[in-house]
Amino acid sequence: MLSFLKPFLPKPKVRSLAALRQFLEGEAAYLAQRSVVEFVRNELGSLSAQAFADPRFQVKMTVSRWDGFAAILADMIGLTHAHLLAAGAAPRATLDARLGDLYATILAGHPPPDHRPGGWATEVAALQKRLVTRAVGPVNPQADATATGSMVFDTLPFIPRDPAESRMVLSNAFAFGLIAFNDRLRRLLMVAPLGDELVASRQ
Repeated sequence: MLSFLKPFLPKPKVRSLAALRQFLEGEAAYLAQRSVVEFVRNELGSLSAQAFADPRFQVKMTVSRWDGFAAILADMIGLTHAHLLAAGAAPRATLDARLGDLYATILAGHPPPDHRPGGWATEVAALQKRLVTRAVGPVNPQADATATGSMVFDTLPFIPRDPAESRMVLSNAFAFGLIAFNDRLRRLLMVAPLGDELVASRQ
């Protein structure tokens, strides 16, 4: 019951880097897991129980869940970066560096999955470049998450009956989730204390 209610429970304000890390990690894990698993169950229908009981299927599903987690986490950090930059929380260079470091720290906090024996260096470098080169202004969460959902679709352990329609369904699941996350982020992000900690951590 508690696990069912968790998404609906009030969330504390995000006032520190430690709280930001916990918030981002939890949100990304929940959205990636829910989007992939619900999509697969709906797509396979009555065959889903048999598929999820197959260890080989589970191994392939792990790829989709992990890659989805890393990708949607990058999207969430991009939104956080945009909000903090728009609010003048810290100098641009500080935000670029520290939020890129935060992404690397979150990913490094988990043992690399079997399909990523070398870790996530490529993804970390891509996000760092994305933060540094992103134009000042609002980020479009729907566009970012649609691309993430399409990428995750290509990792699925089976070919859906209607690939074009199914790709859109999974992409929309990620997009709706990221839009909802962006709304929570606006409400919960405490810019002033986070900015002070970001600046202090760079000194």
